[in-house]
Amino acid sequence: MSKENVEVVRRVTDVMDAEGFAAALPVFLKAAHPYVEWREDPAWPGSTNSRGVEQVRQVMLDRMDTLDFDQQTEELIDVGDKVVVLVRWVGRGKASGAQGEISLAMVWTVREQAITRVEFFLDRAKALEAAGLPGVGDVAGERAATRHEKFADSGPSGDG
Repeated sequence: MSKENVEVVRRVTDVMDAEGFAAALPVFLKAAHPYVEWREDPAWPGSTNSRGVEQVRQVMLDRMDTLDFDQQTEELIDVGDKVVVLVRWVGRGKASGAQGEISLAMVWTVREQAITRVEFFLDRAKALEAAGLPGVGDVAGERAATRHEKFADSGPSGDG
C-alpha cells in the first residue's frame, strides 16, 4: 500500500514540478480527502492551518496570488501512510518582487488513496521526525544538502 501512497503524491509533485502550482491545484484537489488538513510551519510568515477541501483550495489560491515560484522535487521518502517530500522552491513575491529560494520538506499523509494531510516544515529534520523517522534527520539533511549543492552547481537546467 505504501508504494501506492507514494504514487498518489508523485502525481501531484510531477505536475507541480513540470507545470506549476496552478496546474497542480486540480490534481491535488482530486486526490484530497474531503476533510484534508493543510498545516504550514508556524515559523513561515503568514502561516495558516486549514481543514476541508474548500478551505485548502482557498489557501492555495491565496498563495498563488502572492507568490510566483517553481518547485523541484528532490526526493520522495516512503514512510507507510506518510510520504516525506523534499523540495526546493525558487521564486519571487508578486507584490514586492523579492526573489528567493528555499529548501523545505512536506509530510503528506495518504489513506485509502486520498491525501488526508499536508504538513510543511522549514526544518527537514523535523519533517522526518514527524513522519516517524527520528534519528535520520541529520543523515537526510546532509543528503539533501549535498543534492542541493549539486543542483546549485549544475546551473539552471540542473543537468550539470
